[in-house]
Amino acid sequence: MRERTPASPQRLPGLRILWPAAFLALSILGALLLDGGYVHYEGQFFLVSYLDTRSFAEKLFSAHFNEWDCYQGRELSFLFGWLDAEFIRYAARAGWVHLYSITHFAGLFALAMILWRALPRMFDGLAANDSGLIVALLLTTPTALFSGYYYRPAKILAAVFFAVVLACIGRIREREWRVTPPLAVAMGIAATWMGMSDRLGIYMLILIVMTLAVSRPFDRSTRLIAAVLILAIVLNVVWSTAIGPHLSAGVDGYTPDTIDQVVHLRFTYLRSEHYAPALSLLADHLKYFFGNFGLLSVIGPLGLAAIITWRVRSRRMAIAAAVVIAASAAVYVAMYARLASLPWPASRRVYYWLPQLVVLAAGAALFTSRSRAVLRNGKRAVTPLLGVMVAGNLFSIPSHREAIRSQEHRPWIVQSPALRSCIEDTTRDVSYYRLDSAYAQVCGALRAAARGAEWDGTPSATPNPRLYCRFSGKSQRK
Repeated sequence: MRERTPASPQRLPGLRILWPAAFLALSILGALLLDGGYVHYEGQFFLVSYLDTRSFAEKLFSAHFNEWDCYQGRELSFLFGWLDAEFIRYAARAGWVHLYSITHFAGLFALAMILWRALPRMFDGLAANDSGLIVALLLTTPTALFSGYYYRPAKILAAVFFAVVLACIGRIREREWRVTPPLAVAMGIAATWMGMSDRLGIYMLILIVMTLAVSRPFDRSTRLIAAVLILAIVLNVVWSTAIGPHLSAGVDGYTPDTIDQVVHLRFTYLRSEHYAPALSLLADHLKYFFGNFGLLSVIGPLGLAAIITWRVRSRRMAIAAAVVIAASAAVYVAMYARLASLPWPASRRVYYWLPQLVVLAAGAALFTSRSRAVLRNGKRAVTPLLGVMVAGNLFSIPSHREAIRSQEHRPWIVQSPALRSCIEDTTRDVSYYRLDSAYAQVCGALRAAARGAEWDGTPSATPNPRLYCRFSGKSQRK
């Protein structure tokens, strides 16, 4: 077995406390910035439905309640959405009224810890401090800081399990690419759960397999890792096409529409109008990750990556980088084709992009580790540069917060203090707080669930009219 390098976090005991404390503080910062939290318009329905009197199986497997009949095979996110609702309910019963997703904050801290330990194992020469700063870049993006409101915790779950898969690959690499049964099992479980959390998990598994195929010799270890990940993809396909829809049909009484989980290639990639908004989103996320310095945060990292790739003179590394960039662009185009509201001020900053942050962190770690070997002043310049970018992210927080509060999320954020007061004060009628109908229903349902207060509203299973199955628009009712 190869010895750990001195840069490994395990060899720097002082950092065992310093960096985890910093990660925890940055995770908590997101909760403070959200000031009690709020509920996304889809989350308003989910929160009420998870608190109703249906059985646990109905709450977990109902595509009608959880997917508006547009089945996508992400039941694990329903489980954690239910746990978030239960946490909100029992916190309100204890006197702490909030509208947070506890899954997001716990997942964010877990993601930070896993990546901090995994990145030095994946990339030789990456110091623990640099790994910590790269993780801090992730934690100070608006996507990490402002996505802890109540919605669906699908993306943070996919990001955490993505990090676990990378950690397993890092351990395999540390063991001279020896794939042990425990590591294979752990990687297989995490990969399977990626797909059961969100469809982006499937795309990220395909990206890992493609990157391994071009960056390493196709030896026994590469074949074993690829086989485990492909098996996870197959299991997800079986679940999302046969098992999951059958369970949904059992609790809803009719078969859900499964066409929405398919990427329609012609519609997605043969329409030129999809590319400019999608690539603009990708450029913005590079800015948000690498310091918020405008175009410099796009051109600078890409230029440095190109210089380092040229200096390393590794064909495999160059091909792998090209594959990751092309695949990332393809994912953005697919996401925009499915949801044209993604470029809106709040949507471009929150929630949807958490798995992509893991890709950016891994890319930053790769080129940071290589820069120390090929750039003359790399050892002196890299760490301060990462620190400056973290500072840039922190200084940009107010502008991101204002942008998120400016348009599509504004109605929910503005009403949130009144909603929390409504939940807390059961002596006044819900109508006193002049909430819109969805928030009024959230208040009444939480009052009833947390304190047993009377509530004459009944959670409705009628899908939100703004949502629909994008290609068929209807369910196959029995």
